[in-house]
Amino acid sequence: MPPRLVSVAILVYWSIAAFFLLKWEVLPELSLGYPPDLRSIASAAGGESGPVSWSIDVIDDPQHPEIRRNVGQATTESKRLPTGGYELTSKVAFDAGELLKRTPLASSQGVRLTIDGDYRVDPRGDLKWFTMKVKGPGAGDDLFRVEGKVQDGRMDVKAKGIASVLGLQRSFPYQSRSVVYDALRPLDRLPGLQVGQRWDMQVVNPLSGAVETARVEVMRRTFIDWNGEAVSAFEVEQRAGPIVTMTWVRVDGAILRQQVPLPFVNMMLERLPPGDPPRPPAEVERGRSGNGEEGS
Repeated sequence: MPPRLVSVAILVYWSIAAFFLLKWEVLPELSLGYPPDLRSIASAAGGESGPVSWSIDVIDDPQHPEIRRNVGQATTESKRLPTGGYELTSKVAFDAGELLKRTPLASSQGVRLTIDGDYRVDPRGDLKWFTMKVKGPGAGDDLFRVEGKVQDGRMDVKAKGIASVLGLQRSFPYQSRSVVYDALRPLDRLPGLQVGQRWDMQVVNPLSGAVETARVEVMRRTFIDWNGEAVSAFEVEQRAGPIVTMTWVRVDGAILRQQVPLPFVNMMLERLPPGDPPRPPAEVERGRSGNGEEGS
């Protein structure tokens, strides 16, 4: 046995390490309340009166983020089902040629792609299944089709269509009420946010079917220019490997803006005010993210 003093030193060291682990990782999340889960997101979004419209823009010059090119549109909608569950649907349409216009992958030929998403959530807030279909300009079969199904605490994800040549089939544990969404589908809402909250969510790439775990953290309160007004919003960071996505969420939980960095492209999805139809593809100037910080 080690000498008594060594044993005491080891015990003290272990106690200090356990204290700081509890202080840094456990107590902050408990004191800040529970982070958004799929049930709270679906129920909050289900209160919307009809679908939500989004503009899909590209920022070509990071030094001038207010100058953006519109490359497509998106709509999202959440409905409460008679069974008590929820249906979350989305439709994303963009011009791939316009998206890559000023990149090394630029092509003179435009290709219109659409991504249809359908998620089903049971009354408890657990995801039952989802499908994502990527279609080209023709009326043929899906270019890609990604399907996920939850059963016995596991999520099975399969890719079909052209993506099936990759032989993608993945299974991973699914925690109750955990959030699963695709990278190009803007979430409607993230309710109940507080600065310092941290949680994980699963992100599915609709163009490959790959699934990654993203670490989400509410960084701070700030102001952004949205719909011609300075709006107080939470700045939320999502990290999945080397990819960092930024989301700005109004204090009532409505997501206003999501910045998605893609290879060679800095894409921005912006919520449009009710009754404001998406603009046709053009170079437009939108509000700049403010750097003013509000007390947490």
